[in-house]
Amino acid sequence: MNSRRLLLGLLFGLMVCVSAAAQEVFPLGADRELFCDDTMIAAMSDCQILVHQPVPQEVAITCDQPWEGNGCGCWTILYDDQAKIYRAYAHAWAINNGVHEGHRLVIVTYESQDGIHWTRPNLGLHEWEGSNQNNIILYETASHAEFTDLSPFIDTSPNATPEARYKAVGFTVDMKGLFAYQSPDGIHWTPMSTEPVYTDGAFDTQNITFWSEKEQKYILYYRIFSEGGYSGTRMIARAVSDDYLHWTNEGPLVFPEGEGPVTEVQYYTNGILPYYRAPNVYLGLPARYVDNGLLRASEYLPEWDRRRERMTQESRYGTAVTDSVYITSRDGMHFRRSNEAFLSPGLKTKDNWVYGDNYLAWTVIETDSLRDDCPRELSLYSTESYFTGTITLLRRYTLRIDGFGSVHAKNTIGEMVTRPFTFTGKELSLNLGTSAAGFVKMEFLDEEGNPIPGFTLDECDMFFGDTLDWRCSWNGSTDVSALAGKTVSLRFVMREADLYSMKFEE
Repeated sequence: MNSRRLLLGLLFGLMVCVSAAAQEVFPLGADRELFCDDTMIAAMSDCQILVHQPVPQEVAITCDQPWEGNGCGCWTILYDDQAKIYRAYAHAWAINNGVHEGHRLVIVTYESQDGIHWTRPNLGLHEWEGSNQNNIILYETASHAEFTDLSPFIDTSPNATPEARYKAVGFTVDMKGLFAYQSPDGIHWTPMSTEPVYTDGAFDTQNITFWSEKEQKYILYYRIFSEGGYSGTRMIARAVSDDYLHWTNEGPLVFPEGEGPVTEVQYYTNGILPYYRAPNVYLGLPARYVDNGLLRASEYLPEWDRRRERMTQESRYGTAVTDSVYITSRDGMHFRRSNEAFLSPGLKTKDNWVYGDNYLAWTVIETDSLRDDCPRELSLYSTESYFTGTITLLRRYTLRIDGFGSVHAKNTIGEMVTRPFTFTGKELSLNLGTSAAGFVKMEFLDEEGNPIPGFTLDECDMFFGDTLDWRCSWNGSTDVSALAGKTVSLRFVMREADLYSMKFEE
């Protein structure tokens, strides 16, 4: 190692020690930790947090039936392990855009055996223009007007009853608040109360609820405005409940300065849920609402003539645009935002640069890959063609498992050191990948930042390749149980590589 490299290494080591000493010990235990943010990072040199954008695939669902129309949105995608089926839910309506007349809003559902090929079940539950041959599960009831959203989840609470295995809250256009609903099968829904269960919000978006295993509570993420009512900046707030009927307001989410919603870039949805492979990580996929007004560049956006027609009804129908980011949290209240867009509109001639497009469904699911012998992957779904014509599209996207973001090193050798942590387990599993010329090595550091004998960089078996589960080894041994329960850090040295997640396995 030349003198310049040695000096850089010493400076980096000093930076690591100072940074690590200033941070509390992270109780990692046996949880998976994602590297899509800097929660676990004490220091980096010649590395960066890289956001990985999902890859567009086929149009999964075409909403072209009379009761569906051009405004299908607020999508929910989930997998029912008991029924062995994927389910999708959306609000469906037609917006009067000068091309298509409007009609009232209904809640519809779709089914799939693999999360890739979807069908429209003929449920026969509700009448539409004289026929009940449709996939409608809810609309106007005697107690209140039509729903604007319904985002079901499967309740894993130990107190969940069979008739309430599915739950959801729905907001209605009469502005009374959120109503609680239950279902045994995700198809047949009944109200849990005759009055709204929560009224302290604006709610005019997709409102999310779920059971948190980590917190042992029901969690609600919903829309508020910065100035109260429907004035100011669109923001996200949180409430909690023990029984799904009585909720406690915990206030707006907290972001570092410059990362949360602001007037110029507002959060239209939230899409928050504990990530299924790392329930300690709350992952959200909010759509960002941006309105720059009418600029010269506006005329170069796709389908300018249609955009101009919509502006005769309301200017923002032509000037506002939307994309999506991801946000992460370890406590459900304090969040970080990805350092760039996660889903951008992209270079297309239609169905992308419109207010309502690029809204990611809540939430991600795991599906088989259609590419050769690739491992399973994440499927995400996003709206297209929102209120621009007569139909709406839902496109499927794919992403590597855990692959929202990574610690990324280019051709220059980079280093990253984690904050101090404790763990349980016997082997260190990494989700990572390199180029043919790339590599990753790692070592354990003690509380003083010194390499631990038996687990040093020189003793580490170098990794190159691409895998979801690399069991790290030192001189051929993967056993790290001697360090379990102790305060340690990990130092990674890498080139042309991505580190997505880590987990200590038994």
